[in-house]
Amino acid sequence: MDISPAAVYVDRLAQTQGEFATAVLKKMLDQGAQQGAQLAKLVASAGGVGQNVDTQA
Repeated sequence: MDISPAAVYVDRLAQTQGEFATAVLKKMLDQGAQQGAQLAKLVASAGGVGQNVDTQA
């Protein structure tokens, strides 16, 4: 059974796209974690501001 160059190309292209998508997802997760850490730091430094906000209004 011969494997055509086109089949090899398509297989490699799919693999590259998968690797790229994984890298983008990892970057997005890293950014989300960083933003979450920044938000936690901001909330911790607020000193109780906004703890008694009426959310039922």
